[in-house]
Amino acid sequence: MEFLCSFRPLAASPPGRAAARQFNLPPFIDASCRREPDLQSRYPSISALCRKQYFAPRLRPGDRIVYITVKRAYTGPHEPHRHLVAILEVKHSFNTHRDAAAWYRGQGAAPPSNCMVFGNPPQPLDHTDRFHPALRRWDAEYRLRARKWGIFHACASLFLDLHTPPTLTDADLKRIFGSVPATQTPPAITEEQLNRLKTLATSAAPESESRPADAH
Repeated sequence: MEFLCSFRPLAASPPGRAAARQFNLPPFIDASCRREPDLQSRYPSISALCRKQYFAPRLRPGDRIVYITVKRAYTGPHEPHRHLVAILEVKHSFNTHRDAAAWYRGQGAAPPSNCMVFGNPPQPLDHTDRFHPALRRWDAEYRLRARKWGIFHACASLFLDLHTPPTLTDADLKRIFGSVPATQTPPAITEEQLNRLKTLATSAAPESESRPADAH
């Protein structure tokens, strides 16, 4: 199946943009202390930390997910808009974060930021958009969710641009979907709609900025 999902990047707020500048972080990574999704991992990851039972448990290997940003007044000539940042394909699914961490380590990769296991701390508060002012409490909320909904997915990227992702306007969305879809609970979309988004992404982004699916 194919899905459309939104997330809040650092670039969406002044504190997040300041963090990206100060620490040389890609502006279009997730803004929380546990990147959800973690798009910087060699195998981008999806968990239930953000949407609990409403999204990650629905995914299966082979599913593809288009990640767009929330609508904000990002820098540029446009009115408030979105950006198309990533298209992922689920490759491996795990019942627990511990199983996922073991798999990542077996691939020679560190567990992603959203993998809640011992020895994998949250992002420092000043590397986030400070959406939650207390880091320990913020992380504790995620830890409880990981215990309740432990599903974890390792993905390949079919498209990924964390620096200058293509702009996605309401007009683009209406042209593809007929209306602006709600993404709080990520909806299933058709393969044709996904392909139209993929065409928009790859035609707008410089070749050097996009990253193909991992071959492994």
